[in-house]
Amino acid sequence: MLRIKGVDKDEASEEVRKVFENQEQQYGSILNTAKVYGLRPTIQRGVQALQAGIVASGLIAADLRHLLCMKAASINGCPY
Repeated sequence: MLRIKGVDKDEASEEVRKVFENQEQQYGSILNTAKVYGLRPTIQRGVQALQAGIVASGLIAADLRHLLCMKAASINGCPY
């Protein structure tokens, strides 16, 4: 359950809308966190840079990274 109502796709800036479209292609829907980060595009860019840095470091294998994300989501009560 969202505690903060995120930005809707039709209300989002062009930059945020591109992120939403990429997520729809990759995951089939827009992630709730992206909607919240979309309220502040500078924060969204920072989150994307952090994610890119983690991936580029190669320190966490892709399958393990996915498992870690799922575990973190489970701990935080995410239904997915």
